[in-house]
Amino acid sequence: MLRVVELNDIDSLNSIRQNWQVLWGKTRGASIFQTLDWLQVYWKHFGANQQLRVLTVLDGQQMIGIVPLVVVEEETRIGNVRVLTYPLAGWGSFYGPLGVRPQLVLNAACNHLKKNRTDWDMFDLRWLAMDDLEEDRSYQAMTQAGFSVHRSVWQETAILDLETSWEHYLKSRPAKFRSELRRKTRRLNESGNLEYIRYRPLGAKHNDSDPQWDLFNEVFDIALHSWQGASTTGTTISHPQVCGFFRESHLLAAKLGMLDLSLIRMDGVAAAFSYNYHNNGHLFGLRRGNLPEFHRKGIGTVLTAMMVEDGFARGDKSLDMATGSMHAKKPWITRIVPVGRMTHYSLCHPKVQLLRLKHWWESSSKNPIVSPTQDTAHA
Repeated sequence: MLRVVELNDIDSLNSIRQNWQVLWGKTRGASIFQTLDWLQVYWKHFGANQQLRVLTVLDGQQMIGIVPLVVVEEETRIGNVRVLTYPLAGWGSFYGPLGVRPQLVLNAACNHLKKNRTDWDMFDLRWLAMDDLEEDRSYQAMTQAGFSVHRSVWQETAILDLETSWEHYLKSRPAKFRSELRRKTRRLNESGNLEYIRYRPLGAKHNDSDPQWDLFNEVFDIALHSWQGASTTGTTISHPQVCGFFRESHLLAAKLGMLDLSLIRMDGVAAAFSYNYHNNGHLFGLRRGNLPEFHRKGIGTVLTAMMVEDGFARGDKSLDMATGSMHAKKPWITRIVPVGRMTHYSLCHPKVQLLRLKHWWESSSKNPIVSPTQDTAHA
């Protein structure tokens, strides 16, 4: 018989570290964001105003799954709302439970949440991958537990598939794009000595976990002297509120063998970067930037081309170019993938019901996977 044990203290998670690592290794499409190490780094920097609710699912004495959740207070137009969701906070594209039987694990977790304390106003499973949407996992788990569920698309992310060859891929791009790429590459090479560096350590298991702080500092300096240096979003590499988080995450990624960093130097000066994480050939583009003086020369385009060509040569499978700025990414990508969302709005909070109506209106007018009949209610 399945049972759920809930852990609410970040330090208590060390007691299940081995189980977490084993389950992570068996999870389809697992990323650095689902590791316990990343959650602990994230919690150190951003957990002060959140509540941790990690649900471990056991079959007898064997742990078969983990569902990491947090309660975070979010500002909305109707006031602050307590949201129960995954601890990703927009740093990546996708998140989900750990284990080889995600439906069973999610079912048990949702049943536990239905029967236990409600310290939230909105139960919002965001960052759902296509396999979750295709198999209806989160929707089924929430509805069978008795939650009313509203389906929607949280965001869309840009994917570049890398499983053919650079030559084949390039031929699939429009002629105008190929011509522009050649022109920008030639123009950049004529402006100085171009050096491309790609750093991807194998990790501590292979005695190859040097974080190469000199490269990270070059990335930081580029961000600081680009538009990112003046950004107030609090998410850029050089922003004072998160630079410590980025540094600790960088050290962790190198240790885990999940760091991928591309850099262009012009006449010995770092001029453009693409900072990524990877696992099993799948890359996630976390941040990128370039010095303003090289922007008009197309250094961002050239860097992306060099990185993608190198990715084909390495045998990479895909590059997730992340959400936003689709116009700039469109010439590169091979597909746009929806990022799913399943939401339950507590009936005990009238303002949350107003938020529900707002979300339904927004999604029904533009969302390809939602319709009014899919907003089902349970007593």
